[in-house]
Amino acid sequence: MTLIRWVFLLALALAFVLLAVSNWTMVPFVLPDGRPAAVPLPLLMAAAFVAGVIPTWIWHALLRPMAGKSRSRRAEKAERTDVAPSLGQPGIVPPAGA
Repeated sequence: MTLIRWVFLLALALAFVLLAVSNWTMVPFVLPDGRPAAVPLPLLMAAAFVAGVIPTWIWHALLRPMAGKSRSRRAEKAERTDVAPSLGQPGIVPPAGA
């Protein structure tokens, strides 16, 4: 599965590089202090992607330990309440009229 993931990521990176090379145009961009600048389009798109991914990655990294604790608590609760059926009792109860 790891090999498939790396092949997919490599194909994705190759597609990004090919698109970046074919769309290498300068676009006007206004900096936060108000000055205009010309930035290559692929650089602007990569910065926008990273600006969106980093906060999401941090959020999930912070939630991951809490999800593990919740999962272990649910597993412990299921183990405490799980009662194994006795071998003397039937698994299916026949209808009363039969």
